[in-house]
Amino acid sequence: MPTVIEVPDSAPTPAITKAPATGSHPALPAALLSAARRIADTHHAEHGTPVTSAQLATRMGVALPVATAALAQL
Repeated sequence: MPTVIEVPDSAPTPAITKAPATGSHPALPAALLSAARRIADTHHAEHGTPVTSAQLATRMGVALPVATAALAQL
């Protein structure tokens, strides 16, 4: 039989800070937005053009809708 691990009810829940939702885009975690901002700024500095949603999705390893929402909130 598998071992069952019981977690006490008083176990702390990890805190997740989310940025406020804007328009129809979902609120995203602050850490994700921070990473998106850093990538967007680096891309602009290196290439002189804004990063696209597709480029951001590839660099971050997230789905295109998530990258699109992140760019909309930046």
